[in-house]
Amino acid sequence: MPGITDILSATESADEALNFWIEMPQGYFPLPLTDTDDVLATAEANLRELAPPEQQELLSAVIGTFSVLLDQLEQRNGVYCGLGWHGAEDGTIVSSSLVLSLQELGEKRNPRLVLGDLVEIKAEAGEHGQADLVDLASGPTLFFESIVTLQRPQLPGEAGPAGDAEVYQLQALVPSEDGTRLVAIEFSTPYVSHGPQFRTMMVLMANSVSFTAPRGSEDAGSTAQSINQILGGLGS
Repeated sequence: MPGITDILSATESADEALNFWIEMPQGYFPLPLTDTDDVLATAEANLRELAPPEQQELLSAVIGTFSVLLDQLEQRNGVYCGLGWHGAEDGTIVSSSLVLSLQELGEKRNPRLVLGDLVEIKAEAGEHGQADLVDLASGPTLFFESIVTLQRPQLPGEAGPAGDAEVYQLQALVPSEDGTRLVAIEFSTPYVSHGPQFRTMMVLMANSVSFTAPRGSEDAGSTAQSINQILGGLGS
């Protein structure tokens, strides 16, 4: 379970400074983004000792799905992927995923122009949703809220096509001050009606992004605590 003030690094090189810092909420279980084959093989072996015989085939399907997902995230410069379970206001247990990635854009540009280009790219790609450019204390941030239709994976024993499922997604795109880097935070949940409850959490997370080491810990701690209270993670 990540702590409320965990710091993520986008590079493991000892010769480089951290690419960015972000305060993480509780309630998420981090998945591996490196050595995924070995980690998932170990997890599958351990789970097979606990899973009943009728669930063995399902376990293989789930592990296979995670393997594909994590490989894709690594290719997208993903630095974090977490699965979360949270208590909603009405008592529903809501599952979600939280993905962070870092894009190196290279050329120095006004960050507003970078975000404007991203809005145009989404429009040209036919992505439909609510785009909002917001000025946070950390700088301009683009929030993109949408409901997407994804194909459900075919599970063992299911007859006929698996069908589609709607998923609520909220992205926060935070460029660096010189426009050379971009942090993408993506929240997704199949509990579509509960998705908007996490808007404040995403705003607080986006506002905590820093491309330089934050000064002091008092402000960081209070922001992280606010994120934790909004999230309502089961482990909090």
